[in-house]
Amino acid sequence: MLLYAAKWSKNLQDNIEQYHFLQAILNSLPNFCSENTNLQIPIPSNEKLIPICEEINCNFKYGIEIELLANKVAMSARTLQRIFKSETGITVQKYHQLIRILKSIELIDQKKYTLSEVAYLVGYKSLSAFTSSYQSIMKSAPNVAKKGVLMG
Repeated sequence: MLLYAAKWSKNLQDNIEQYHFLQAILNSLPNFCSENTNLQIPIPSNEKLIPICEEINCNFKYGIEIELLANKVAMSARTLQRIFKSETGITVQKYHQLIRILKSIELIDQKKYTLSEVAYLVGYKSLSAFTSSYQSIMKSAPNVAKKGVLMG
């Protein structure tokens, strides 16, 4: 679509080619949205949890220690986990996994890294662990996404 927008002549006259193109996008949009709902990262509304999310976002490639995170917000580990789950619907560990997968998608889109490099850069110790995690979230293998990026 960006390529098409770059070619736009700024002519506002009726154009059958533009009409069909935009109609195709309009028809495909519901499918696109329903296909890409796998990666939804909830944001907590509780102010005490925002630093936890920021910490995970900044240090996604490292393992998380609930005790250390809980200390940052003056909570017990159990209280942090309970409040985080009630606020977001997911555990702190699942949030960490989602952030890693989101970062991996960004790296795959850059077309600069192999999948093994992507896995390492987002904190996985092996390609198989990364692939398993990616598939559990995205419902497809990361090599399918990489091929799509290379073809697109």
